[in-house]
Amino acid sequence: MPSLRAWVRRGLEAVDRWYYRRHGLRTMGPVLFLGRGRYRGPVVHFEDGTSLRDNEPIGRLHFNNASIAALGEGSMHQTGLRFARLMRLSLLRLAECARSDPEFHDVWVFEGVTWIPEHGKVVGFVSRPLPPSFRRQLLTAHFRLLLWAFAPAAKIREMAQAEPRVYWLTRAALQQNLGKLAKAERPAERADE
Repeated sequence: MPSLRAWVRRGLEAVDRWYYRRHGLRTMGPVLFLGRGRYRGPVVHFEDGTSLRDNEPIGRLHFNNASIAALGEGSMHQTGLRFARLMRLSLLRLAECARSDPEFHDVWVFEGVTWIPEHGKVVGFVSRPLPPSFRRQLLTAHFRLLLWAFAPAAKIREMAQAEPRVYWLTRAALQQNLGKLAKAERPAERADE
């Protein structure tokens, strides 16, 4: 008989499948999904000169949280390296979509929310904690449940704070860092051949 954790995993996976279909998300590699929406909030200015204003189109990044939480057994360092490689692959796919897909021609900023601590500055991500709100409380509970159900090891589950953070990535920063992403993937691709 399946364990409670197995039942919870199945339930979370079913909710994710429904959510992704409902919002028409596209797969952007192994750890990202992409949708389109409208930004709601105060003006945000980024270091590269991009500004995001209320009601402007935005690319909604949805992190494949179950995939991230289930990266496999191993140390935090090993899991981090696996995540970095999967994220590079997803960002390369996102860059191609931003460059060539007419549905995203007017999107200058991509935004997503996840539990991952501040990370990704080297490839252009800007993040901050999600402000206190009912939404933040719900996301915190959801992320903790994901970690409990999918995290590869108890030590990793214990270390995860599950603090919801909003992440932004401008189209300009993505394109500017494309060389870093592609260069980092070349040795791994040769090793796989």
